[in-house]
This record gives sequence, C-alpha cells and structure tokens, in this order.
Amino acid sequence: MEIKRITDIQEVLRCLPFEREIRKKGRDTSRESQLLLFVQSQLENPYFGFFIAYDEDNEILGYTVAFISLVKGLGNRIHLSRLYAKKKEVFEALTNTLREWIKPYNVKIAQITAVGHIKAIQRRYKFTPVSVCMERRI
Repeated sequence: MEIKRITDIQEVLRCLPFEREIRKKGRDTSRESQLLLFVQSQLENPYFGFFIAYDEDNEILGYTVAFISLVKGLGNRIHLSRLYAKKKEVFEALTNTLREWIKPYNVKIAQITAVGHIKAIQRRYKFTPVSVCMERRI
C-alpha cells in the first residue's frame, strides 16, 4: 500500500464513486459539486490535506480529507472532513499518515462533524461528543 498527498484535481475525481456511496447511505448531505469546488480551492494550501491510499495496481483503497486549524485560544486541531477506508489496515495507515502530517504543528485534538451515526463513530473511531452544533436557515 502507498499513500500519497494529492494536489491534482483529476486524482480527486477518482474518489467520486466512494462519495456517491457515502451519500447514498445518508452519511453526507452536501452536494458533490460543493465538495469538489472546496477541495480544488484548497489543494495547494499547506494546512489542507487530501491523502489517497493505493494498492499495487493503483486502485484506491481509501482516502482522507482534513485541514489543520491553528486558531489561538482554541488549541491546534485537525478537522477530519472525510476518512474513508473499508479495511481496518487502510484506516490505520491513513490515520498514521495524518499523525505524521500534523506533527510539525503540535496538533493534539482531532475533530469530526457527524450528521448521523454518532454511536457508531464513537465506538469505531473513539471520538467523544463534546458539544452540539446547531443551525438554522437564514
């Protein structure tokens, strides 16, 4: 397995079938086009990372999308926008890649925003709910 940090939007587009599967299961309600525009605008940002895990045939095994926040007073943290891997070893490899990426920034907190499946995220990924995010249309 090889994990690469991606800066080419064409390579990002290879992840769209997985994104469609995620939306089909109700795990994300955002539009693909919004996601792609955001990712494309951030690919050169040193605090943004799009990492893909490949097998020996260059097939995608999983990927992660994250950004680092260095806001004073809130603590350095990484926000995980996506961490997709069907196999545990791919998940662990992507997680280790993120750990290496954030080391120079002294990041101690990982955050994820969940739309649903809260108990599964707690159980599987060991995240703990710490606040409630509320919204309304304006």
